[in-house]
Amino acid sequence: MIPKFEFDPTRVIIYGGGGLSKMIIETVRATGAYQIVGVIDDSLPKGSDVIGANVLGGEDVLESLYQDGVRMAVNSVGGIGNYRVRLAVFEILAEKGFVCPTIVHPTAYIDHSATLEAGVLVLAQSYVSGKAVVGMGTLINNTVVVSHDNVLGVCTNLSPGAKLAGDVIIDDFVQIGMNATVNIGVHVGKEALIGNGATVKKDVPSGTRIYAGSIWPKYEPKNNRVV
Repeated sequence: MIPKFEFDPTRVIIYGGGGLSKMIIETVRATGAYQIVGVIDDSLPKGSDVIGANVLGGEDVLESLYQDGVRMAVNSVGGIGNYRVRLAVFEILAEKGFVCPTIVHPTAYIDHSATLEAGVLVLAQSYVSGKAVVGMGTLINNTVVVSHDNVLGVCTNLSPGAKLAGDVIIDDFVQIGMNATVNIGVHVGKEALIGNGATVKKDVPSGTRIYAGSIWPKYEPKNNRVV
């Protein structure tokens, strides 16, 4: 008798059909490990096309897909400026019984001693170095460097070109902009926002916003009074 398995681990859905989804779809295809069943998006018409992937419907179709043996899902909702949008998708998928695999573009490099948790996405030409730990649902965009012994929390978002030196700690839900740099040993607190091109030299308190192109902390010359 030919055994029949409950589900096919190579079949995957893409949740979210926006701009980021195009990058994610191409990354999933590049791995060669998955068959994309289609895209889930409440805001797109059913049957529409996202670079060759068919929109199956919204959240309401997840149950039927699960019954059809689809159990793998990739979250392509970026949540730039509002991490709660991305986090909510993970919550929906988990509640419906889906599993979010780690997806790594073939041109990215992950050191053997690094750890990537469920739902992590690593896009083209990025590097995750030795003993780094990347938390659940984190998005590492193109050409990002995550150096040795970094610890990244849940649903952090590193935009293209971001660079983290060694021993950096990034708490949950932090967003780091394009080409931003974080110096060695810095701790960035929960929900902080670091703008494009910013340079972070010292610890960042939770909830802090560092504006694009700025240096943290702001340099303030001493007041040399003449008496």
